[in-house]
Amino acid sequence: MVNAVARHLAGMAAAWLVVVAEAVVGYLGLLAFALATESDPGGPLAGPVLVLVAAMYGVALQPLLFLPAVAVAEATGRQRGAGRVLALAAAIAGVLAAGYAVAAAVATDVSAGHLPLVAGIAVLLVLPPVLVYALTARGVGWMARRLTRRWDAAAAQIRAEQG
Repeated sequence: MVNAVARHLAGMAAAWLVVVAEAVVGYLGLLAFALATESDPGGPLAGPVLVLVAAMYGVALQPLLFLPAVAVAEATGRQRGAGRVLALAAAIAGVLAAGYAVAAAVATDVSAGHLPLVAGIAVLLVLPPVLVYALTARGVGWMARRLTRRWDAAAAQIRAEQG
């Protein structure tokens, strides 16, 4: 149980870092566009505020999107390898992200013609964090099993030496 919680906490931390990194890259892209077109680049707090909002967004998405996608993918594809888990997690996260994005777009009166664009952007922004989450959770689980076997072997050797 502790192993599963540790795996998912490590995956959540890695996914959150990817969300924040996406925000930084997005801001740098917007800044470069503003400088290239000689338009207003925003105030001095534009970048930090964007990254702060993305960090809070990443925290909110952990239990709503990343955890369910990876948990369901691991439960259904565990015996078939990491590739199957990654594919299932990406598909589940894509469906959830598109659904959340469409629901938010409808709630904020976005025109119907923009709904596919909104859903597509949401899916593209969610894929890197969910894949990093799944890979981190699998890696931490693998390391925990490896260390547990090593510790068990060392404990058995110590018991054998003691007699």
